[in-house]
Amino acid sequence: MAGAVSLSGQVTHSVLAVEGSADPMVGNEPSISFDPRNPNKGLIGVNTSTVMRTSSPNLKKWEMIVVNPPQGFYGDPVMKTSKNGVVYLAHLSKNKEGKWPQFFDRIVFERSENGGETFSSTDVGFHEGKMQDKPWFSMDEWNGSKGFGNVYLTWTEFDKYGSDDPNDSSRIWFARSLDGGKSFENPIVISDRGGDANDDDATAEGANVAITKDGVIHAVWSRNDTIWYDCSFDLGKSWGDDRFVCEQFGGWNHDAVRGTMRVNGMPFVAADASGNLYIVYSGGACKKQSMNACKSRDVFVVCKYKGESKFSEPIVLSKVQKSMDDALHRLDPETPNFEMTEQYSPMIVTSPNKKRVFVAWQDRRRSATGSFFDLYGCEIHVKKHWLNGGIAASRLNVFENIRLSNTASVAPGDAVFMGDYIGLDWQKDIVAVYTGFDVYRSHPVIHLIKVAVPKKRMGLSKIKGVGGVLEPNVSLCLQENQQNKNNTLMEAELKRSDQKLMIWAEWPGVNNFTVEIKMGSQVVFSHVFENLLDSKTDFELPLSRFVPGPHEIVLRKKGRSVTLPLNLK
Repeated sequence: MAGAVSLSGQVTHSVLAVEGSADPMVGNEPSISFDPRNPNKGLIGVNTSTVMRTSSPNLKKWEMIVVNPPQGFYGDPVMKTSKNGVVYLAHLSKNKEGKWPQFFDRIVFERSENGGETFSSTDVGFHEGKMQDKPWFSMDEWNGSKGFGNVYLTWTEFDKYGSDDPNDSSRIWFARSLDGGKSFENPIVISDRGGDANDDDATAEGANVAITKDGVIHAVWSRNDTIWYDCSFDLGKSWGDDRFVCEQFGGWNHDAVRGTMRVNGMPFVAADASGNLYIVYSGGACKKQSMNACKSRDVFVVCKYKGESKFSEPIVLSKVQKSMDDALHRLDPETPNFEMTEQYSPMIVTSPNKKRVFVAWQDRRRSATGSFFDLYGCEIHVKKHWLNGGIAASRLNVFENIRLSNTASVAPGDAVFMGDYIGLDWQKDIVAVYTGFDVYRSHPVIHLIKVAVPKKRMGLSKIKGVGGVLEPNVSLCLQENQQNKNNTLMEAELKRSDQKLMIWAEWPGVNNFTVEIKMGSQVVFSHVFENLLDSKTDFELPLSRFVPGPHEIVLRKKGRSVTLPLNLK
């Protein structure tokens, strides 16, 4: 139900809808930001041209603002709110004189001084004939920093977007604003080596920056299956040599994730109040196998501790760890032993005082078919430990993985764009937004998760997630069988033989229930699922098993049932 809210301890989960509407809003690739002065005031930027605004503590009442700058608004929204309440929004352009992809020929940067009610815009990085993509920005808000108040913007430039011509390439640009985002100085290229222009693993993409308390700007991006780093000690005027951080096995483009048009693991960087740097990304979990053989990915973090010049080895975040020694790479005993163990698209955020760090990502550990995903997360922080000889050394502490979504979302297949990123902010509470799929209406929607952060008493207050199944639920989707794309059947036969019905069913506190599919009064499929370990199951059925027409799927237990209409073509 649109706007419905479910509670589980500290977690509130809802679906974004305009106040007064019975339907959830169509959208993807959300970015979220809350006002540090009033954490109830929040904004969500959504593809495309849309900003949603709320002052509701429970995230139920949202107002829609249409953003229509003269440069146009194509996508990739990134939103942040400064300490003094100025709202910033970066996105791609949509030049009215061009066609896709030529019309995203610059980065549009907008600001609002009235809480997102209206915006004024400026454009950055226009170069005749070039395409500008994937903007990200950060503000220097460290008291005492020489760059306090500056805004730093990074993005990727393509000679020709999507080109496989070796003469076309990509590069990372940087621009700074010294007047709070009203204008930007001439951009400079900060990547020493370019990538290709194919918008794939060899392309230089995913650039973003973090600022430490000393005003140093730290940039990261991905290219050629590698995470790269560079920094500036003079507020962005000049940059050093690109540094290898770590291998990103399989690259940033996770093109084999089941049932999804596009998924990536681009890096994101954050700095805490102590001066530690954290880089999160997702990549292949099987270094000795090709990605075609492995089909498994993890979320990693790499740290550069304050006062140290080297980066740590990558540490796995998306596994259950009993100790830090396990974090280097051990199998999660709660993850099914099948190939579709996909964890990807991480995002990182710091607490208001920058002393705590939280990472969230999309995760398929609960799905036996690999076609459903949840949002998971964990807190990380650096602490000192003593080595032999009384020498203190920094070490990363990884808290337990927690599930943030109250039920799994379906991956709708490669005909529906779900966006490249999730959104994450932490003011009073942690709020995450991501794209799900509405099976009733067959379109992408925005899920909102608010995680209450308990007040600190002794030590760090523990952030808790969802425990177990919350309510009876059944969800489903038709997916195309990618393996049959190139077979020689006639098109009419392909239409049904290449489709599978992906079904998710759950009932709290039980180890068995019945799933039926009916056409009218006739039961055309029935199965009793027994010995369920976690009160849920997911499975697949070939569409060719059912005749076209209206059906319904029924989840039954103890005289109760949950029904979902299903129209099979």
